[in-house]
Amino acid sequence: MFRYRVLFAALATLPVSALVCAQALPKTPATPPTAMPGAPGADAKPTRFDEIDTNHDGFISRDEFLAAEKKRFDEFDTNHDGKIDAKEIASSPPLMERNLRTAERMVKQWDANDDGTVTAEEYKKNAEDRFQKQDKEGTGKISRRVPPAGAMRPPGQMPIAPVKPLQPVPPPADGKH
Repeated sequence: MFRYRVLFAALATLPVSALVCAQALPKTPATPPTAMPGAPGADAKPTRFDEIDTNHDGFISRDEFLAAEKKRFDEFDTNHDGKIDAKEIASSPPLMERNLRTAERMVKQWDANDDGTVTAEEYKKNAEDRFQKQDKEGTGKISRRVPPAGAMRPPGQMPIAPVKPLQPVPPPADGKH
């Protein structure tokens, strides 16, 4: 249940984050779709801003933004029932593409001989390297990292710093309560 709440909270922030991102991008018109091959910018992949700005005026209107978000919902709604759940989102083409790009980066990072595959030995070597980086004291053990005081914690997790027990309040000096 907690996962679904987190997922839906993250999805609820997508329109806001896209708008903030869109406002932060430079207001330059996109490369026209009729650009000649080899021309400057012809090989550049359009940005998310450019995809949403369908009339290429350098601004994203409310209608353009909502149309892009409807398209995104439709991509998530893989069974086309007008509702999305976590499994649909995870198996949707946009997330599958993102997962594939992530997996390709992982293979590239771990593939020592650049043959496009990772052997058990290559994977083990990378794991040993990662362990070595995390074993800061060189003890052969990784210590639990303690976030700084005041850092965000999952709900229900105990505070990081020990809580001081309440101290009894001394009675007033005059003996009256």
